[in-house]
Amino acid sequence: MTPSSSPSTSTVSILSDSSSSRMVYASTAASSNSFNLATSLLLGAPPTLGSPNASVTIVEFGDFQCPTCGGWYRSQEAQLIKNLVTTGKAKLVWRDFDFFGPDSVSASEAAYAADEQGKFWQFHDLLFQSQQTPNSGWASKQNLETFARQLGLNMTKFDQSFNSGKYDSLVNSNHSLGVQAGVSETPTFFLIGPNGKTVTIAGPQPESVFEQAVASLTSG
Repeated sequence: MTPSSSPSTSTVSILSDSSSSRMVYASTAASSNSFNLATSLLLGAPPTLGSPNASVTIVEFGDFQCPTCGGWYRSQEAQLIKNLVTTGKAKLVWRDFDFFGPDSVSASEAAYAADEQGKFWQFHDLLFQSQQTPNSGWASKQNLETFARQLGLNMTKFDQSFNSGKYDSLVNSNHSLGVQAGVSETPTFFLIGPNGKTVTIAGPQPESVFEQAVASLTSG
């Protein structure tokens, strides 16, 4: 089904209010001939954690050098995986949105190279666990190769993939998709439920916000 012939979808945004601790909810309806957010976010085969049968898909746009992404990973992601992913309520999808510079792109391409050997999420975790100040060299190509060795990857295969430039187009298309979807900060999450209803969570929100959003997407 093409975007021009797709049904209307409901989009709910959840943004942090800098003046208070409350959450701000904004709802918009996408017309039938507009950019179809849910369909576009689910295209291709991005790295996915969880059951393919989960009724909700959580798509994260992030940058491995982003300190806010790293902070959210260290404080919230494990709880989200425990409560939502391992229970089969949701699956987690990663799409890079690289803006800190060449090392961000290199980190994404290294993670995709690791994915060829079934270790995207292990590489993803190691990157965030090793994160330092952006562009300080911690995500240099030399260090990324060190991370690959730490995970026991076949280095001949990894180096061939990592240095080939084969993922340049994927990194660029993910960034373009993020811009089209309205990503203006990282991390930004899009939760897609049955029938294409979408909730957007911008910024490093608590895991409880995700539980509430999943419940809203699957109720009725």
